[in-house]
Amino acid sequence: MNCRLFFLLLLAPFFISNCITIIEPGEVGLMWKPYSSGLGQKPLDSRVQFYLPWNSVYTYSIQWRSYQEKVEVLTRDDLTIIVTAQLIARAKQNELYELQMEIGTDYYEKVLRPQFRTSIRNIMSAYNMVSISKETPNVSLQIKKILQEKLSEKHVDIDDVIIDDVEYSPSILRAIETKLTKQQEQEQMKFEINIAKRDAEIQIISAEGKAKAILIEADAQAKAQKLMSESITPRYIQLKAVENPNNKLIILPSGKDGMPLMLNSDIMNNK
Repeated sequence: MNCRLFFLLLLAPFFISNCITIIEPGEVGLMWKPYSSGLGQKPLDSRVQFYLPWNSVYTYSIQWRSYQEKVEVLTRDDLTIIVTAQLIARAKQNELYELQMEIGTDYYEKVLRPQFRTSIRNIMSAYNMVSISKETPNVSLQIKKILQEKLSEKHVDIDDVIIDDVEYSPSILRAIETKLTKQQEQEQMKFEINIAKRDAEIQIISAEGKAKAILIEADAQAKAQKLMSESITPRYIQLKAVENPNNKLIILPSGKDGMPLMLNSDIMNNK
């Protein structure tokens, strides 16, 4: 009797560890009965499950899980970058039987991971290196759509794809910095050239204005001199001489052209 009890107590931990499975919240199990009905199609609820020691339970998480991958990508312009991305996915609860029969509990390693890494390379290789950072949302969406199409019959749900980081090699970073510096220098040169052109145009306009002003002034002076020369006649000069109180004139009855002759008396006296 004591021997039987001792033997049972000795085997108890073995039976307990092999006859009990605790299915946590967010998990679903499938019962595997190799000697009777085989794999059960009805999911087991989240609780303690008891079964015979030769049976077993396959446990699946039906919660969303994040899987991160770091992938080396060759861009469209033949430059190498390191992309860190996350895939958020989970097993479909109503298709666990098919998932276990076709793939198994390690479905990420067998199916999702290869497709995820390949999709990252295929999509991002279509972009130039400098445009990838700007196109990150679009890249994530394209990878997600491709995965949803390719994994539509693999009994998993794809929620999202997130690009966490894009790493560039030091040589590429130096090349980018040099290129940006040259672009800034070119922009500065263009700016200075535009300013110089504008200043030159202003000077030309100013010079043209001054030249026009000089021409207008010269034309006005020429017209004034012409008018003056036309208005100052011998008769006008004689009239002004008569009107001048300082001059001592002798007016004779007639002169050339029927005009009076005007003689300075001081000159006559000196003679």
